Amino acid sequence: MTNLKRLRTSVAAASLLCAVIGFAVPAAADGVIIGFSQASSNSAHRNTMTERNRAYAEKNFTDTKLIITNAEGKTNKQISDVESLLVQGIQVLMISPQDTTALSPIIKQAMENGVKVVTLERGVETPVTLHIGPKNYPIGVKVGEFLKDKLGGKGNIVEIKGDPAVAPAVERNKGFRDAIAGSEIKVIAEQHADWDQEKALKFMEDTLQRFGPGQIQAVYAHNDNMAFGALKAIEAAGRGDEGILIVGIDGENGAIRAVMDGKLAATFTYSTVAPEGVIAAHALATAEAKDLLPLGAMTIEIPATLVTKDNAESLLCTGFGDDPKC
Repeated sequence: MTNLKRLRTSVAAASLLCAVIGFAVPAAADGVIIGFSQASSNSAHRNTMTERNRAYAEKNFTDTKLIITNAEGKTNKQISDVESLLVQGIQVLMISPQDTTALSPIIKQAMENGVKVVTLERGVETPVTLHIGPKNYPIGVKVGEFLKDKLGGKGNIVEIKGDPAVAPAVERNKGFRDAIAGSEIKVIAEQHADWDQEKALKFMEDTLQRFGPGQIQAVYAHNDNMAFGALKAIEAAGRGDEGILIVGIDGENGAIRAVMDGKLAATFTYSTVAPEGVIAAHALATAEAKDLLPLGAMTIEIPATLVTKDNAESLLCTGFGDDPKC
């Protein structure tokens, strides 16, 4: 993403935040401490979320100490990370939870102790001060509608799902299944590959052995990382000429490039909530308490965009991750 586009996005998020809450963000405040509990670092999406928020805070919030932890995909570690952040006197907790249910009690405790909580991209089962991110159920619906259209309402699909412990995987599955209900599209194989490319590759290798040429019309992967795993398996099996449609989610620059090149049928942009997350956290940390809305009263949605061959070129380099021309 260019600096101009990033700046426009950041300003828009901050303006919306301030308009809804009803205060003007001070230019600086004394002793602002923000904690950021990241779920993992096993994907470009996670790493970009962390680094863009970190870089924005370092450049723009000289009054602020941003403490970042990485749970490395372990729920118990993330609970311990949050406990450690709370002990360090943070005013705001930014968190992208590894497990929606398991992290809810410690987040509830943080809220009860007067710490403002901003959930990024993944929600939890307890009220928070603010949630920012895309909505996943509508993305799942759009995937289903896209594949119904491309397949003429019938065909066999393989679904490679994310971590079942987090809302995005659950909602992306539900939206998709609701969209294809009543059609002649069948999910003939499915597995949770937990957002991991190697797991997705292995599952797709096994699935290709079970179903011969012509028996698979499409693959729906809950993220681009797993979509690339499926693509590698298909190409390695010498079945790249079957026209199997592969759809991912995240809008990595590499995935947008793959859509341009015809290797993926589609992806969806999916915000890393960066730097929107730290902008919102800083705004909440520097606001007067009387200006804040009741718990759980705020959500800022960052819309997702369907990327196909028709618009991929115009969206290249607006995502994240490596690409030679970005």
